[in-house]
Amino acid sequence: MKKFILMGVALLMLASCATPKAYYETKEGKRKQKFYNDIQFGRNSNPKRKF
Repeated sequence: MKKFILMGVALLMLASCATPKAYYETKEGKRKQKFYNDIQFGRNSNPKRKF
């Protein structure tokens, strides 16, 4: 019985970690979002592209 509970918990943990991240939450997505926000909101008229 205890093994089944542990296996169930392990399965839930693995399933929750296996879902892909949204693009805006990735490192590259955050850099692109910052770049385009700098252009759109006028913080920097000519920002450096880092992607």
